[in-house]
Amino acid sequence: MILLDGIPISHWGLQIQKEHDHPAVSDLRSRTMAIPGMDGEWDFGSESGPKPFNFPLGFIEYDMYEKQRRLNEFVAFLFDHYGKPREMKLSFEYEPDKYYFVKLSNGFTPRRIFGFAFFDLPLIAYKPNKRFIVPSDKIVMDSDIPIMSDLLWDTGFSNRKITGPQSFEIINNGWIVIPFSFRMEGSGNDVVFKANGKTMTFQSFINKTYEVTENYTVKVDGVTNLTSTNGVFLELFPGVNKITVEGSNLDLTISESLTYQYK
Repeated sequence: MILLDGIPISHWGLQIQKEHDHPAVSDLRSRTMAIPGMDGEWDFGSESGPKPFNFPLGFIEYDMYEKQRRLNEFVAFLFDHYGKPREMKLSFEYEPDKYYFVKLSNGFTPRRIFGFAFFDLPLIAYKPNKRFIVPSDKIVMDSDIPIMSDLLWDTGFSNRKITGPQSFEIINNGWIVIPFSFRMEGSGNDVVFKANGKTMTFQSFINKTYEVTENYTVKVDGVTNLTSTNGVFLELFPGVNKITVEGSNLDLTISESLTYQYK
């Protein structure tokens, strides 16, 4: 079974055929250059392209008016109020703790047979990595998370009071390097964060709230302001990461909300 925005497709009376495609890895874009006098090509590395999905769906309905009503309802779900394909969360019954952001990638035409309707639903994830169903600050012992999830359960405790230079550890439970997204409240002079060979600095501030997001933006008291830092964003590698905070007159509360990612 597949779910769209947490809704099983059976909600629309649809069923997925037993055989369907779920790409393990999206197509790769290799960047190479042929250099005269050198055998082969120079490899500049590869990047993951979008991940396409194509689901063969169908339903049984002998009332032709009810059949059309169901199709209309499902089509309306796939689009926003402007008539544009909207982004949805796609998840699978056999992997309920992860999801993709997808949208409709092409049109489809139902094949109508008396009592039946069949069509292939084409979806695409332009961000091909899977994401964990909840952010890290929601992972605590009573969380409604599938038991098979490979997580360290102390991940969600993150409100740290910083009153002097110190280091602490943050766990990235995913397989992919992610930006260190965090919220910092309070005051400090010449505040510096260090992790995995990178340094992020902040100007001196009093009673401010900083939000460093996974989209590589910085907000100060709710207003985007990249000039308040040196523009270097820290990265968290899979596993345990050491974060060092330096500065003077520190009176900070730091909390993170991480979205783990997987291939």
